[in-house]
Amino acid sequence: MSALGRGAIIKRMRAGDLSVSPLLSRDQIGASSVDLRMGNVALIVRARGTSHVDPAEVKRDGASDHARETRFQQKHERHELPFYSRLLLHPGALVLVPTLEWVSLPSDIMGAVTARSTWAREGLNIATATLIEPGYQGIVTLELANLGEIPIALYPGLEIAQIAFASVTGKTERPDKPQFDLSFEPRQGTIPKKSEYPFLSKEPAS
Repeated sequence: MSALGRGAIIKRMRAGDLSVSPLLSRDQIGASSVDLRMGNVALIVRARGTSHVDPAEVKRDGASDHARETRFQQKHERHELPFYSRLLLHPGALVLVPTLEWVSLPSDIMGAVTARSTWAREGLNIATATLIEPGYQGIVTLELANLGEIPIALYPGLEIAQIAFASVTGKTERPDKPQFDLSFEPRQGTIPKKSEYPFLSKEPAS
């Protein structure tokens, strides 16, 4: 596995099998990464309606779509963000935002998303370095957390993240479909159900 430099990124983009669109300027393409901008939706994670997240209590089978959507809305507060509007990210807060760019990867390239260093030094952190699997198509959901001590003002269109690319050898097909493929906006992930965790086979002690 080797990282793609600027020349290789541009070459693959021109070939049409690698896409990060729309790009407003070639300056978004750095030495070995492409800058990503914040989109117009924010899902602010709230504590209301739930006391904790516990994989031992996850029940996917038999749960209605209405019940799943209700739990989702209790946990996330959705906001539309017009351009020039401000989102204040308070210390300790977590918010999910989409990128403005649509990312499309071929089967032999993976992506890694991290915060831009200028924002990281202000305390803005992408909670986890997001790995984008080969063959993925969709927006990238940025999981933003404020690790500083004062609020950070964020605006749609700001270049707050970057994606680097690496070539992958061998077959990359998987038997199941990735749950976030073809995403158009941020959405909650599905925690694997209890049966997929053998060490949770016993009921937790009260």
